[in-house]
Amino acid sequence: MTARQQQSISSLKYYLYDRPIHPELFEIYNDRHLITSGYEAQIWVTGCTHVIGFFRDGRSLVELTADDRADLPQRGMIKHVAFRGEKVLQHKRSGGINYMMNFQVEQMSPMVYHKTHHDLAKIGAARGMFVPFPTWMTNPPLTPFTFIDYEAKPSGLHVFAFHAFPDDLTIVKTQSLFELI
Repeated sequence: MTARQQQSISSLKYYLYDRPIHPELFEIYNDRHLITSGYEAQIWVTGCTHVIGFFRDGRSLVELTADDRADLPQRGMIKHVAFRGEKVLQHKRSGGINYMMNFQVEQMSPMVYHKTHHDLAKIGAARGMFVPFPTWMTNPPLTPFTFIDYEAKPSGLHVFAFHAFPDDLTIVKTQSLFELI
């Protein structure tokens, strides 16, 4: 099974863990390791999905998006939710970390999707982490991609992720905030 077949919007889920997740569970296409005085963070692009790990004083919060058929551990899983519509999720005071995330699955008309796809790809090429997947392309000239933009501050990490699914004319958007308390 190819990674593109594994990552369809209909089977995409959000997961939150209170422990680190091993990188061998994923195909990592791009990664960033951030170190600040108050925390460490790891951001992985894992196809049209992602993993964000936030670590402080031996405590962990790990957000990931993955296909619901992914072989993920049950131990340490705090919550999991299917990606449908729009949702806000929170987890307060986990080892000195407040966490909030919202996601939106936005299906668009062909014209609006084409413009949004183009704009996000242009911004992604200039900053953050941008990973296109041309070998997954079935709807030329639009390429599936992941674009992750982030802001690391001493008090926390703010992450915006965009996953483009041209075959479905859909963008999955997530906004995550890990905040030290």
